[in-house]
Amino acid sequence: MPELTPELWMLLPLALAAGIDLYLTLLIVGAAPTLPWWQHPLPGALGDLDHPLIVVGVGFLYIFELLAERRPASGLVWNAVHALIRPVSGALLTALLLHGQATEVVISGSLAGGALTALSHAVRSGGPIVRWLDPSPTPPPRLVSVLEDVLVLGLVIAVLDAPRLAFGAGLAFAVFAIPGAATAMRAFAFAIRLTGERVFQTIRGRSWTTPDRLPDWVRSSLEDDIMAPGGGLRGARAALVRMPGLRRLVTGWVVVRGDDPAFVHGRRGGVGRRVELGSLQPCGVSDHDFFRTLDLRDESGNAVRIVFFVNGPSAASLAAEFALEASSAGAPAAPS
Repeated sequence: MPELTPELWMLLPLALAAGIDLYLTLLIVGAAPTLPWWQHPLPGALGDLDHPLIVVGVGFLYIFELLAERRPASGLVWNAVHALIRPVSGALLTALLLHGQATEVVISGSLAGGALTALSHAVRSGGPIVRWLDPSPTPPPRLVSVLEDVLVLGLVIAVLDAPRLAFGAGLAFAVFAIPGAATAMRAFAFAIRLTGERVFQTIRGRSWTTPDRLPDWVRSSLEDDIMAPGGGLRGARAALVRMPGLRRLVTGWVVVRGDDPAFVHGRRGGVGRRVELGSLQPCGVSDHDFFRTLDLRDESGNAVRIVFFVNGPSAASLAAEFALEASSAGAPAAPS
């Protein structure tokens, strides 16, 4: 088996670092040749990133990203847009890394780098989204951001100085992230849809979805429910957060039959799984820039939250459906 070149050992950790924080990665790589601890040429064509205009521009974008992610609304937009920017940037960065090698190596490596960057970005961006939507106390976002920057700094320095060590560290990080990856990626996909719905808010009204427009798998989950056919069936796409017995964040549909709400999710074999919400005690409805939340508590007093799209049912409608006091509807969003 032929020996892997140092550039191939670098591919995984460099792509992961770019997905976690693209601009910090580019800033470190671009500034490395001017730092006293780095005395060797950068691998491939990465040295092209050391131009002062590139370094300054990347540094500006890094600061702008820090400011954008201080608030959920701007953070949602920023990360949704970078769902396209990060994979392309990761592929180009990998192409620079592999410059000078065989064409098939550059092409396949660039595709792999772009895919790894996209996955890393989705998992990394989904984490803050879960924390923003979670009704329970979570780690401070700034602390998490600092830890991410330290991780990226360590990965990129190791990439340039000890490629095999960087590969091992990147692989260990990927394995460590696997348990929460599914929830984070689900949250990221949900956030992209939240952003899209916000763009079309002025075109569509706020309302429940009528029975004829509900997905077949949602209607199929209600076939055994005698209230569904004639009980004023209506629904809305949503995410359920911190529901006991489910994952931390689950996406699906909230359906109301008469006065009995339920959450339908996890389509399998064309039929969704139904979770009854009638036992939850509603606490309040809040309007946010890109979504609307309904807070509830279970029988043990644990906080549960339903996150609706901004084009979904209004705060007043949710208050009526869930028998909330009028004073609890339309409450201002909590400070971010």
